[in-house]
Amino acid sequence: MSDDKLVTYTREGFLGFITLNRPDKRNAVTLALWRDLDEAVQAAAEDPEARVILIQGSGKCFCAGIDLSPGNDLFAAMIGRPSAAQKVDLYGEIIKGQAFHTRLENLSKPTMAVIHRHCLGVGLELAVCADIRLCSADAVFALPEVKLGVIMDMGGLQRLTRIVGRGHAREISFRGHRFDAAKAKAINLVNEVYPDQEALVRAAREMAEEIAANPPLAVQGAKQVLTFDEEATLDESLEYNAARSCMIIPSADIGEAVSAYLEKRPGKFKGA
Repeated sequence: MSDDKLVTYTREGFLGFITLNRPDKRNAVTLALWRDLDEAVQAAAEDPEARVILIQGSGKCFCAGIDLSPGNDLFAAMIGRPSAAQKVDLYGEIIKGQAFHTRLENLSKPTMAVIHRHCLGVGLELAVCADIRLCSADAVFALPEVKLGVIMDMGGLQRLTRIVGRGHAREISFRGHRFDAAKAKAINLVNEVYPDQEALVRAAREMAEEIAANPPLAVQGAKQVLTFDEEATLDESLEYNAARSCMIIPSADIGEAVSAYLEKRPGKFKGA
């Protein structure tokens, strides 16, 4: 994807990178950025070589939230003179935004949010779509929309509750306050905290490469079972688990995994 996009998709080996690319505005979200993000998610989904997708922000922070400047057509739609047409148009944009956030959450490949500095508002809504979240020690989190008189609507309220629990999600949503990386780790919003951005990026790539080195059919199958389990009863989940397991047995990767284990060498997996 072109570097002039507000969100880019690139790949290095088996690792795909969705990068918010508006560093001069701290990756603040506009309708144009949303549309480029939608395209990047689609590109990641369609890339047959990508086994892990990392979501990151260029420049000084991950994402500062919605762009509050008058030139942002998304914000203008929120504060314009109320009318039936305005509400219908805004509703349509929200539904489209929800759809690509859900597509990101449901990507067959594992996803990882790599967070430095600000992760606010819609930035946090994006981060909670990821399977794994890592951050630097200077990371700051918040859902400040309540202070602006609006409600988070990209699925962040629902996903946040599943991650940190009912009480923490409600406190974050009602107060609109900022909290640091240590608090995020304590409530399980992030998996790990690293001293600085350099250490964060290094650790994120190492973890992603470790995941990508595993048989991809097994990794993707595990993700799909875990995703299904969040919406299903135990019996439904167990039945799906059995069916999904049978889909990848037998496979060439299983034989290679056993051989690699016995020969004490890294496996060479082809997703077949």
